[in-house]
Amino acid sequence: MSRKILMISYLLLFTSMLYACNSSNNSESEFIIWHDKEDIVANLIDESLSTAFPDVEFKLVRRESLTETLKLVGNNPSTAPDMYMFAHDKVGLFAEIGILAPITDFISREALDDYYPFTLEAATYQETLYQLPLYFETLLFMYNRDRLNAEDVPQTTDDLLVYMQQNTDARRYAFVEQHSNAYYSAGWIHGFGGRLLDQNGMPMLDDEKTIEALDYHLQFLDYMPVGQAEYATVNTLFYERQANSIIGGPWMVPTARERGIDLGFAPMPIVNETGLPLSPYAGIQGLHVLKVAVDTPEKKALIQDILLHLTDPTLSIELALASGSAPAQVSAYSDPLIQENELVMAMRNAAENAIPMPNVPEMDILWVTANDFLVNVNLQGKDLREAAQEAQNRTLELIDAME
Repeated sequence: MSRKILMISYLLLFTSMLYACNSSNNSESEFIIWHDKEDIVANLIDESLSTAFPDVEFKLVRRESLTETLKLVGNNPSTAPDMYMFAHDKVGLFAEIGILAPITDFISREALDDYYPFTLEAATYQETLYQLPLYFETLLFMYNRDRLNAEDVPQTTDDLLVYMQQNTDARRYAFVEQHSNAYYSAGWIHGFGGRLLDQNGMPMLDDEKTIEALDYHLQFLDYMPVGQAEYATVNTLFYERQANSIIGGPWMVPTARERGIDLGFAPMPIVNETGLPLSPYAGIQGLHVLKVAVDTPEKKALIQDILLHLTDPTLSIELALASGSAPAQVSAYSDPLIQENELVMAMRNAAENAIPMPNVPEMDILWVTANDFLVNVNLQGKDLREAAQEAQNRTLELIDAME
């Protein structure tokens, strides 16, 4: 794969010269970090860094198409940021393109002893760590306590189906989810022991476990909105009390609470056939260093100091209390306020079964082909096995084109 990606990187480097970008690293007193986070997260990071390094002007710039922009300008020292904050799943692609600097170029492995091992493993590509984790996220089973009592929350997927059958009517849905999105459907596939990608980066869309999971899941769609599975529609149903329960991300929580919903959090249902819980993907959010940022010994020393500063769990605790994210450091959970935070602790407990998103370049293709596959089966009514084979073949063709 490296030869093709190297050619792509040259093309992207040439393209970046023509790409207009408002950010610049020309000023030595500026330190630029791109992100796609909500304001509360960006502001807390800015405040922490500005307090620790008062002589440096930090600029946290929100980029809606952050990863696509980095593909264009990541090798251009006049337009690339010094760091970016994003989930870990792009590190393989960006490492192959050649725009990332290893975190261990700046701090030692011993400085990372306080981190949950899975957060470091998730951001390691070909035995090299490319991200300093701040916090992690995964999907949660959430419910409206006014509509569903804690003791009645379904414990298994068969229980969930019965609950949907008995509590879905013209006025309200018992349960909703984004069933035709790969990020959300992965939890069901994992619950049957399957994967979208195996450990060697081979797609598994036509694997028997994938087919079993999706075939089993089709019966749940009979009790969810017909032809509706997109983010806005599904979440709005829950916000407006037209759905009793949902599998959704922590980013839903502030809006739900603003709407006055008494939120409950429960473990993911167990798949009756396998004894495994629904196991969604986990995303580890953290900071990545661009190679072009390390242009002088002084800049490298500053990056080292920034990363060491962020290994202190103080910021992660502040982020958790403000946004409901789960800190990546083990010691953060000894804080009494963290222990009392229902959302943060639910996230930590859910992460015990969650599976970090694959970080290999092939996953960039799977996000597209798996989504198309799910739409074809769940929304278009295509034959499951035929659609699985078509999706597998298409994915392999696109991966071959990368090599």
